[in-house]
Amino acid sequence: MNSEYYEMVIEGSLDRIRGFVIGFLEGRGIQGEAIFEEDHHVENESRFGQMMRLIGVKGNRFHLIIGAEFLKLLEGALERRKDQLALKITSEKKISRASFGFRYRAYTRELGEELMILFGDPAEGIEVRDYKPKETVMPEGKGVEAYAPLHEYEIKATGTIYGPVRDVIDFYGRAEHQDMVELDSIKLEYAEA
Repeated sequence: MNSEYYEMVIEGSLDRIRGFVIGFLEGRGIQGEAIFEEDHHVENESRFGQMMRLIGVKGNRFHLIIGAEFLKLLEGALERRKDQLALKITSEKKISRASFGFRYRAYTRELGEELMILFGDPAEGIEVRDYKPKETVMPEGKGVEAYAPLHEYEIKATGTIYGPVRDVIDFYGRAEHQDMVELDSIKLEYAEA
C-alpha cells in the first residue's frame, strides 16, 4: 500500500473512467490503490455542484484518489488511449491528509463502550481531536422504553478524525456501519506545491 496519494480529476464518462481505471489496475495485479471519491463520502464539489447532483444533473469531472506509485503509470496509459477514450486529466494534487467530523449518542453501556473504543483508540496514524465523550447515568430512567425521553444510560460525543487519506477512508468505512453514529463528509487537505 502507498504512503502518498494524489487526487486526480478526470473529465469524461464515469462508466468509461471507472472501467478504464479498474481494468488498468486489475491488468497489473494492483488492488485497492484507486479510490473513487463519490463512493467514499469525500467532499469534492462546490455547493452549486452539490445542488446540481441532488437534482439529478451529473457533471463530467470525477475525482480519483490514487497511490503515488501508480499515478505516472495511469497518466501514461490515459495519454496513450486519449483518442479512443475521450478522457482527460484536468488536475492532480498531492494529498497531505484527510479529516471528518463525527457525532454519536448511545443509550446502552454495551454500545457506548464499543463506540468509546472505536473513536478513543483508533489505528496507528489516526488522530482524534476534540473528543470528550460524556456519559450520563440516571437511575430514574431504568425500565423506560427505548424511545422514551428518559434513559438510564446515555453517552454522547463529538470530535474530528485526522490522518493519512487512506487510513481516514478505511476508518470512515468502519465507523459508518456503527449504530447511532453520524459522520460528516471526508475533507482532503493538499500539500503545497
